[in-house]
Amino acid sequence: MKQLLAICLILAAFSLNAQTGSIEMSTGGFSFIPAFTSKEPNIIINASTNPKKRLTGSLMYMMRMKSMTPTTVALFTRYRFIDKKFKATAGIHIPAFQMTEDYEVTSFFGRELTMSYPVNEKLTVGSFILNGNARNSDFKVTLVSGNTNYHHKKWNFLTQGYYLTVGDLTGVAETISYDINKHFQAKAFGNYTLTDGQVIATVGLKYNL
Repeated sequence: MKQLLAICLILAAFSLNAQTGSIEMSTGGFSFIPAFTSKEPNIIINASTNPKKRLTGSLMYMMRMKSMTPTTVALFTRYRFIDKKFKATAGIHIPAFQMTEDYEVTSFFGRELTMSYPVNEKLTVGSFILNGNARNSDFKVTLVSGNTNYHHKKWNFLTQGYYLTVGDLTGVAETISYDINKHFQAKAFGNYTLTDGQVIATVGLKYNL
């Protein structure tokens, strides 16, 4: 319970200083590792400092719709150390907390590297590497992924191919979004794990503040 109280205080303090944010209602959850995406309905709240700055802070809060109990609280800090046409950003999760419906808390400390290069006005190619370990168990994971991001008018298509050390998994994932207007965005996500045939599909509606 003390951990939960500390998490709530951090969430409140960060949200007050956030400069961008969004609220999403989804039939599933969100995970940087596509194969770990939750299949139960969640509310996902994101807040961050100015994304145009080299150094940024971000927070993600995910909550189960059914029981209104927290699923994940993740704090990130990122630094864009290459900021030209080619961009590279290093980040740390300090840390990420996951909670059961009985409020049992586990934490995860992660390190990430994101790189991107715009081929043209519509297409960007990039890569994402995540390495981390749990702080109260022997769980360790490394994710290596390549992606393309294609944007056309109100549509956006993010395609990923990835390898995950846990279970020696390989998979592909697709996120499709459509800008309904300035604030609302419709989203659909699909993941197919080639190694074991697992399929995950979610849809959501996102409100950008």
